[in-house]
Amino acid sequence: MQGQNLYKVIIQGKLDFGNERSFNKALQLYNSRLESLYKKELIFKLPEELFSEPENTLVINRYIGNITEKVWKNTISSLIHTAQFSISGSINCWMTDNGKILHHSHIEPLGEKSSVMLFQEGKKVLDEGGSKIEAIKLLTEVIEKHEKHSQAYERRGYVNFTLRNYEDALYDFRKSIGFDHMNASSWYGIGRCLMLKKDYQAAVDAFDETTKQSIALQPIYWAARRFKGLAHLEMKEFDKAAIEFKFFTARAYPKDNPNYRHLPFVWFNYGKALFAQGKIDEAIQAFDKSVAMEMDPSSDSKAEALMHRGLARKALGKADFILDIQMASDMGHAAATKMLTEIHPS
Repeated sequence: MQGQNLYKVIIQGKLDFGNERSFNKALQLYNSRLESLYKKELIFKLPEELFSEPENTLVINRYIGNITEKVWKNTISSLIHTAQFSISGSINCWMTDNGKILHHSHIEPLGEKSSVMLFQEGKKVLDEGGSKIEAIKLLTEVIEKHEKHSQAYERRGYVNFTLRNYEDALYDFRKSIGFDHMNASSWYGIGRCLMLKKDYQAAVDAFDETTKQSIALQPIYWAARRFKGLAHLEMKEFDKAAIEFKFFTARAYPKDNPNYRHLPFVWFNYGKALFAQGKIDEAIQAFDKSVAMEMDPSSDSKAEALMHRGLARKALGKADFILDIQMASDMGHAAATKMLTEIHPS
């Protein structure tokens, strides 16, 4: 019977009510609506599974289960209502079917409390491409009003990152996960900062945590695996790098997915990792994929990929390797030009 179909659901997140009064009000109304409005047709039938009195929070570490659409709708409605008593936090909910997202709900406080309104204003400034300095000012006000605002630290961290204030960004991201360990975006930000500091092993750990706190249906999950591969490559851990790049390239990304544009570069790095392991034929196939894909015309990435494919062909004793070196040279690749000069000195 329609409506009784079961769908896979994933729910994760945390809400902070800020004080005991708001916490108790949210808990009382949750109990009341559970009995009278939803007739217990919710995922979370026991409030004590969610509400933590000492911290005045609601925490869903990660729920994965199969439920009907009615139970999904009731649960989402209940969580949205409960969130309006909180002052920070967020909950992400996905309903999927055969690996496809049917519904995604991002739940966060949207009430008239001053810290909530300031945070929403700061988000709006960023979303509309406004002044980053103004955004930092607003987000700092949020933190001053509610020091445990993980999302405000996270957003301010990314503003600092884009302004190249990397130490400030790292501070913000670390503060963010201190208040909400499940904030995958902040773990990702930590990893990005550590990559710039060349602390590659710590970056790998941060990207690992990013994937643990996100799901494979989110772009950030695959972005973290891409950067994890780059960190392994920098540490010359070519086998580990190849594993990350293999998984990344096996994924089908729609063109509007932010990971799609990185495919040529990941194929290139995959080829480098394979070449370093002596897997020359596989490396050439990866370089072929990279060269065949459209790249940013303002970069020299295609020339670099041609150069490396030429070197791989040379390693196999293929005479046509020189064609790749010539094309790379024609595109302005200095090392390719030097190699041609050495092969054919004038």
